[in-house]
Amino acid sequence: MSILLTNGPKNHPPIRHLSPMTFLQPFILLALPLIALPILIHLINQNRHRTIPWAATMFLLQAKRMARGMARLRYILIMLARMLTVAGLIFAISRPMSGGWLGLTTSGAPELTVIILDRSVSMEEEDPKSGRSKRATAIEKLGSVLKDLGRNTRIVLFDSATGARHDLDSSDALSELPEAGRTSTSADIPALMQAATEYIVTNEAGRTDIWICSDLRQSDWNPSGGRWESVREQLRNRDGVRLYLLTYQDSAPDNLSVSVSGVHRRETIEGAELVMDLKLTRATPTSDPIRVPVTFVIGGARSTFDLELTGNQLIRNGHSIPIDRESRRGWGRVELSRDANSSDNVFVFVFAEPAIQKTVIVSDDSQVAELLRLAAVTPSDRGLIYEAQVVPTSQAAVIEWDKTAFVLWQAPLPTDVVAKQLESFVGMGGCVMFFPPDVSTDAQLFGTHWGQWQEPQEADHFALSRWKTDADLLSNTLSGAPLPVGQVIAYRSCEVVNEQATTLAQLEKGPSLLLRAPTDQGAVWFCSTLPTTEYSNFVSNGITFYVMIQRAVARGAAALGEARQYDCGTLKSSVTDAWVPLDELSGSVLLSQRPIHNGLYETPEAAFALNRPLAEDAVEVLSDGTLEQVLNGLNYTRIDDKAGSTMALASEVWRTFLILMIIALMAEALLCVPEKVMTAVEEKSIRRETPTQTNPFPKKASVIS
Repeated sequence: MSILLTNGPKNHPPIRHLSPMTFLQPFILLALPLIALPILIHLINQNRHRTIPWAATMFLLQAKRMARGMARLRYILIMLARMLTVAGLIFAISRPMSGGWLGLTTSGAPELTVIILDRSVSMEEEDPKSGRSKRATAIEKLGSVLKDLGRNTRIVLFDSATGARHDLDSSDALSELPEAGRTSTSADIPALMQAATEYIVTNEAGRTDIWICSDLRQSDWNPSGGRWESVREQLRNRDGVRLYLLTYQDSAPDNLSVSVSGVHRRETIEGAELVMDLKLTRATPTSDPIRVPVTFVIGGARSTFDLELTGNQLIRNGHSIPIDRESRRGWGRVELSRDANSSDNVFVFVFAEPAIQKTVIVSDDSQVAELLRLAAVTPSDRGLIYEAQVVPTSQAAVIEWDKTAFVLWQAPLPTDVVAKQLESFVGMGGCVMFFPPDVSTDAQLFGTHWGQWQEPQEADHFALSRWKTDADLLSNTLSGAPLPVGQVIAYRSCEVVNEQATTLAQLEKGPSLLLRAPTDQGAVWFCSTLPTTEYSNFVSNGITFYVMIQRAVARGAAALGEARQYDCGTLKSSVTDAWVPLDELSGSVLLSQRPIHNGLYETPEAAFALNRPLAEDAVEVLSDGTLEQVLNGLNYTRIDDKAGSTMALASEVWRTFLILMIIALMAEALLCVPEKVMTAVEEKSIRRETPTQTNPFPKKASVIS
């Protein structure tokens, strides 16, 4: 375990140093000046007796001068031992905490402790020796820290699976809470940080510690999103808030994940078959081919195939499995052998007669509408039926929403009943992509509104500066090859205003090209330019534009028909309560936990498959430089831990100080023995030399060299 404390003031590079020790009762340290008490007593004791010269003791004084150097050293050591005894007692009473290299704070227990727990699939990676996952290790470490902090701190947990806030009664509740268990979801760390920051500000909390337990996956942190700036601004201006990162960024090199897509039933001469695209991903590439047994479970019947994987990915497009001709609707599961993370070894699916891939284009511009229609209706899968319908804005209210997979909207944002219809459509899993109107208005939808049209100032076009390749519409292909997104240019672009949105593509020295607005279900994208030649080169560079549209169509169609696929964490439990499990594994999941776990369910109308978001299969983590940019200007302590680690983050060490105090007392006693022996010898010698019949000195006088 390693500790890094970063203090990043504005416009300055972070400073790294080790953090100090923690004291749960820091006010006791105000008694540290009492360490000087032995010195004070010594000075007082020196002036307590009168010194009287005595000729008969001259030989003793002469002998003591010869040994004065050793005696002075012994006196200094005795004084130091007494001072250490007092210091050890003070430190023990102040209840110091430490653990490895960790010191949390010097100002006592916080008033509020906020925990942001990453419960994504990647956090379920386990240590092969102990069998404990990253998430379980983090919970155990945090539980011990919170227990040592005592009952004076309020504990609040923000759950990454649901985004909900949970108030904990005690530190023990963290490990027992169902909302801290494993899930099949991803995490939205900036959204959780924003919710935690708003909670702190709203409740006017005093001393606050924020703990983020995460494996720093880029897909979960979204470092380019606009929400981080809001979080940084609020935390910079707030005193008494400290941030701790408990990170688990190491990955098992041989971990495998599996997923399937495009599952549909197809009639053949012999009967019927299931066709799907199969993808295997390895955490690190391998130069030598390795054999991977892959098991398919179709309606309870199992079959296993051995596949050879070289590099870090294996793609099998159009993989087919024979099924009974009478099987019009059913379910299946693909499985891998157990490895470091069993949560990404299973992918479930349902099949039925494929739904029509229907797209509705809402636009009053015939040229734009035709280009959008061509991109949507050109089939990417010959086994599916594609339809596209162009509707003017005046007839948008009569769209058959329940039969529509995807809506392309190039018109001013609606504010009337159509706006509510669009929100309901997205809430049922539908997808919408908005293109800017000719003239911007103040209308707002999905937390977003159009700004002003912009043109480049220093060149004749906007070039792309960055885009997301790990997930969403512009991600790399199944084979890992990137799309030619970098060739896209825009001659005019309209500003998209939404601080909560995720930027998928950013124009250099211009607005974002493509954003995704946050939604509970479905998907909403905003594209800031148009496909016509006077606005962009979308048509001449048709691959990127076509793939972007087709991926959106496929996502919307996944929520149509009798076989529907959903990502875990995108549905509410009220939606899944009436579903009937299709297999034993799904039947063992609690009703409240269904939306966040893999599962197979059905209703009389359709069958449903819930799976982890595929972005969780990406292994890219934040670099140190990117993390510093995300948390620029914030004081944070980074603790790099590993799954299964037994090293405590912090524990009370007052016993150590008590032991040191006892050792100091014993040393002081041993050092005082020669002094007492010498004093006894001197007194005996004085009694021999002194006449008993005459004593010119008072009884209270003493001979002191």
